[in-house]
Amino acid sequence: MQQVRITHLSERTKSALEESSSWLLVKGEVHIWLTFVQAWVHSMQELEGDLSAEELDKRARFHFHADRERYVVAHGLLRRMIGRYQGIFPRAVQWEYNSNGKPFLCGPNNDSEALFFNLSHSHELVAVAFSRDRLLGVDVEHLRHIPEMEQLMSYFHPVEREGILRLPSDERQQAFFDCWTRKEAFVKATGEGLSRPLDSFFMEKLDGSFTVNGDGIRSGEWKIHGFTPGRGYAGAVAIGIGRP
Repeated sequence: MQQVRITHLSERTKSALEESSSWLLVKGEVHIWLTFVQAWVHSMQELEGDLSAEELDKRARFHFHADRERYVVAHGLLRRMIGRYQGIFPRAVQWEYNSNGKPFLCGPNNDSEALFFNLSHSHELVAVAFSRDRLLGVDVEHLRHIPEMEQLMSYFHPVEREGILRLPSDERQQAFFDCWTRKEAFVKATGEGLSRPLDSFFMEKLDGSFTVNGDGIRSGEWKIHGFTPGRGYAGAVAIGIGRP
């Protein structure tokens, strides 16, 4: 059974990214790291220095300053964390993307023990998840008013949509984002992204986590855990419990 460890990066723990020793991640564990963008406003230049030329080009294409900062923090920290787990420099980290945009490690510096990872960010929050032997996906969302929420629920499976609509109106926003993050985490874990219709599967709660049921899915191979990453946010991680 997988063990999920959630850690908030703070001023006290940021120094761990500067240490020379590698981080330990054993098989069967999932590490989730959470941090807020504003914690890194004085480290933007250093984080930018870890980015590739392609990432710097993408950063420059964002119109808003806040979006540029969020991108730098998310991708700079991702490189530093992979470096700590793999024992390499952040700039030496290389990844490629599958046909649906999911990244995976590649290159001569990443031939050591396998590392699966996934990244999500919303508003001021960044989340990164890691495992040695589990496919995984993580998603976080900032809770906010969405006027078209009921229309968006038409993309959910009828079981999920009807369950949310049965709730009192003041509970529906939280339920919507809880459902959304679980579904997003799952399609990120499988690598399908939104090429898999969100109404083609649904979640059922079992023993504190969720199983997945739907078209072409073996429910026993996946566990989905919801968590609260911070006040005003919803989060979920999907973990493959079969062979990657």
